[in-house]
Amino acid sequence: MKIIIRGYLLFIGIFAIVMGLWAMLAPDFVSWYPAFESVERKTPLANFIRTMSGVFVASGYILIRFIFSSSKVQLGTVLIYLCIFMLLGKFCGLYYEGFHTHDIIATIFGVLLLICLLAVHRQRKNELNYDL
Repeated sequence: MKIIIRGYLLFIGIFAIVMGLWAMLAPDFVSWYPAFESVERKTPLANFIRTMSGVFVASGYILIRFIFSSSKVQLGTVLIYLCIFMLLGKFCGLYYEGFHTHDIIATIFGVLLLICLLAVHRQRKNELNYDL
């Protein structure tokens, strides 16, 4: 039973990564997924879809890492991965869909969020006591 559960989780993780990367990086993600057929290119909605596809990539990666890791994955690390892949999706959206005021502001806030997350994560790692 354990192998079936891990196999299913691995399949879902790989599927999430592939679908997320496809929606982020494909110039025309609308044509292959029926739910997006009413979404027009060069709109804020198309940019949002590319941004949120980064969440799928990050979630798939974290899921696969969770399956094969014996250590706990820290919450800070999870947040950093989510933020990085969301920003990657945002940059793909800016490239393919164009620059809209909301998207530029959201990108700036996202970059600031990533910088703050990295700073706090680094600070907490430096506070760990390794003396036994």
